[in-house]
Amino acid sequence: MTWRRSVSGAMARPSRRKPDDDGVVAVEFALVLPLLIVLLFTIILGGAVYLDQLQLQSAARNAARAGSVTPTGACNAATAELAGNNVGSVSCELLENCSTGVVRVRLTAQQTVSLPLVGDRNVTLRASSSYACPR
Repeated sequence: MTWRRSVSGAMARPSRRKPDDDGVVAVEFALVLPLLIVLLFTIILGGAVYLDQLQLQSAARNAARAGSVTPTGACNAATAELAGNNVGSVSCELLENCSTGVVRVRLTAQQTVSLPLVGDRNVTLRASSSYACPR
């Protein structure tokens, strides 16, 4: 409790004042902001890795389709499609050719992702696809 003075200068009865909350919101924001920034960067990088996975899957599908037409064209089509993308180091493997009636292709990409406060992490992306050979 604090004593306050009245207009006449005499001491008035004690009043209960609320504690001063000025600046509390700014301090809380300063504490939460780094966590929000890390969360935002993690979401953005996760989206970028997911985009690379989609590009790798698309390249595997197109490589299997190209391999059904030209047996040696499967891996060439995959590397040509992924040449302009930043997917990482890609390896292509032809699992089955048209002798079985189906072309199966598997692509594997090694990618380094830099996360804030965590550092660099190696991510392995895999995609496979099959396509029926024309008769």
